[in-house]
Amino acid sequence: MKRRLLVLVFLACSLGAQAQGGFAQVEKEYKLFDFQLNAKRMEFGLNVGQAGSFSPYADFAMGANLLFNGFYLDFLASDPAKWNDHVAFCINAGYQIPILRWLRLMPLIGYAQTNDGITDASVTIWEIDEDSSDTYHPYKVTRGSRSHYFNYGGGLSIQPCKWFSINLIATNNALYGGVGVDLVTIARTR
Repeated sequence: MKRRLLVLVFLACSLGAQAQGGFAQVEKEYKLFDFQLNAKRMEFGLNVGQAGSFSPYADFAMGANLLFNGFYLDFLASDPAKWNDHVAFCINAGYQIPILRWLRLMPLIGYAQTNDGITDASVTIWEIDEDSSDTYHPYKVTRGSRSHYFNYGGGLSIQPCKWFSINLIATNNALYGGVGVDLVTIARTR
């Protein structure tokens, strides 16, 4: 096992080293914890996953995320779908710590909420404007069923190219993933 590890380290160093650069070139390429990488990113993206994980309220949820100079904010919510139903919601904030140029670690803290409720099928609400129309049934929270939680966890952000990232997140109340698009990088390339 030690022999394989030494061979891998040697190969990585020899592939990255140039005739005049030597190991200094390898160190320059793989600079760890370079927080300057965060200063140039502004992303917006979508999340999908499970809100209310590890509880009876676990359900499919969708949300969005925003990243600005390393500060990360997201939310995730599951909507009521049946007549006697439940809702789960969470919002988290954190900071991306760049481990490598393409990999970031995100500690997160936030708020989560779950509740039971009833969708009133006898009433249909129509919202119509010039561009779209929407119909839905009102949802009423069952009194005393709302629970509030301190949400904490972490995630990984993998950035395979300069304008795109993939996020994988696990907290004590949600499991989800998402994608983000770096709007600043896209604007610079045009």
